Amino acid sequence: MAFALSSKRAAAAVSGRSSTKAVPAVARRSARSGAKARQSLVVSASAAPAKEAWAANLHVPGPSSNRVGLPQLITKEQVQSLEAELDQGASMAALRRFNDNLRAVPADRWEAVLRPVFNELTFNLESFNPAFTHCLLMVQRTIGVSDYVRRDMALKNLIQPLAGEYGMHNGQPQLKTHRELFSDFFASVFGYELQALMADSPAPKAAQLLFQQMMRDIGSAGGDTSAGALEQASYALGYNLAIEYLADYEKTWMLDSFRDLDARIFAPAGKKVDWIFLEVHAEGEAEHAAIGHAAVLNLVPAQHVPVLRRAMADHDRDFAAFYNHCANLLEQQL
Repeated sequence: MAFALSSKRAAAAVSGRSSTKAVPAVARRSARSGAKARQSLVVSASAAPAKEAWAANLHVPGPSSNRVGLPQLITKEQVQSLEAELDQGASMAALRRFNDNLRAVPADRWEAVLRPVFNELTFNLESFNPAFTHCLLMVQRTIGVSDYVRRDMALKNLIQPLAGEYGMHNGQPQLKTHRELFSDFFASVFGYELQALMADSPAPKAAQLLFQQMMRDIGSAGGDTSAGALEQASYALGYNLAIEYLADYEKTWMLDSFRDLDARIFAPAGKKVDWIFLEVHAEGEAEHAAIGHAAVLNLVPAQHVPVLRRAMADHDRDFAAFYNHCANLLEQQL
């Protein structure tokens, strides 16, 4: 989902960044004050290694995308307005509840309490890769329907986060995949390999359900059988943006929560937590949201604003259900 970037650099590079996103994710509004520290403080404390640094290429519409005769594209102000709706959505409340419960994990039973949650998170993390791939495919399927330049610019944006999931970046050798980084994080906390958790855990039903819902919705414009190829692509781009926008909050909040647990539980027990997975996500998700924003600006017609809103609301609904389930898992053990 993200590697370490300068938030200021990415914000300056794309004119479509929402003004609310320039404020730290965990402190944008007092209503979202469940996280202990501002995102800026979290990120400044996150010493992501230099080898994970990469340069985002944010492609916004240019003269070739706005030629005479083409449908008017959605504006950055319209996209910002839709992002602001997510700020007040169900996922924010679910993430706040989850992190409040996460910080309250008892020191004497932390492993038993966290194992079911990590079982769900393990599947959930990997399930976003096919979702991103599906979004990219829906844009590619507009060949012969959408404008060549617009389609190409949207795809140039979308491919970067997807490639980054597999440790692939321009001008660099392939680094660890995000699955490997997550495995390292898990092993450093629990003291054994992630495969052992998956081998003796029940099916992660909430994560499996969210995966099914994502793939169904992305591939069908949320079940709209009348939607044409371009409308389906607009929906997919809105869905992709919602994923990345909410992940900015999700991972920054989670890093902050686990740092609290480290100070209270892990460090006193002598554990050396491998923070790279959470650090690079906390630093970089805002940039991936910027990339998703730019992809929308390149392809989505202004008349598809309702389609974009529906896509973002659909993911907000299902993502909230997943994190409420994870919050329930924790709450039952507190």
